[in-house]
Amino acid sequence: MKQGKKSDKDTPSAMKDLLGGILAAHAKSSVQERMRSLGIPAKEMTEPVQLAVSALLEKLDDVTHELAQAQENFAELERLVDVDCVAPVPNRRAFMRRLAWAVAMHQRYGHACSVLYFDLNDFKMINDRYGHAAGDMAIRHISKVLLESLRGSDFMARLSGDEFAIIMYYASFSSARMRGRKIAERIAQSSFIWDKQPITVTASVGAYEVKKGDDAEAALAGADAEMYRDKKSSKEVV
Repeated sequence: MKQGKKSDKDTPSAMKDLLGGILAAHAKSSVQERMRSLGIPAKEMTEPVQLAVSALLEKLDDVTHELAQAQENFAELERLVDVDCVAPVPNRRAFMRRLAWAVAMHQRYGHACSVLYFDLNDFKMINDRYGHAAGDMAIRHISKVLLESLRGSDFMARLSGDEFAIIMYYASFSSARMRGRKIAERIAQSSFIWDKQPITVTASVGAYEVKKGDDAEAALAGADAEMYRDKKSSKEVV
């Protein structure tokens, strides 16, 4: 009777020992399998060798995990570096890298590719009259309008304070210019609310089709020049 009670009391300990043995056997088997994959002959798999190799493999697993984590962290940093500091859109760094790729594809395969360059008109007045917080709200508003105006293949970014650009793949100058004007009209017809009052922003836009021999800087400069022509003509009309 006493023996029976003692046996019941020791059951959890016995189960623990059994599970420990199973896990140890599994670990040993795993080490042996990995040793075989490393080309270590079976006759050399002595207990000391297994212990030494097991310790080395454990360290290798730790290093591999740390490396994978570092790669994830690096990828996250890369993503953050490519995002604008005010609006959740790509920045100039990301845009120029994508534009360089688009120009390279044009030079290699001849696919049409155009760039749209937007500059907000009198943006400084918003900062001066309502404050920089209102200016930031305007940037986020314009970013939203531009994102909603993109085709599936387009790429948009904020280049600087009040300047934005869009890469239009497979788009000629005429189709890009037409699309740019429609987007500018959409911007002018929209508004955002600040201090309970609507504020409207307008934008000048320039279109440029990538030409043979262009690089990313030349393509962007061409769109920028066209944008200034649009801004100048708008002021002359006013």
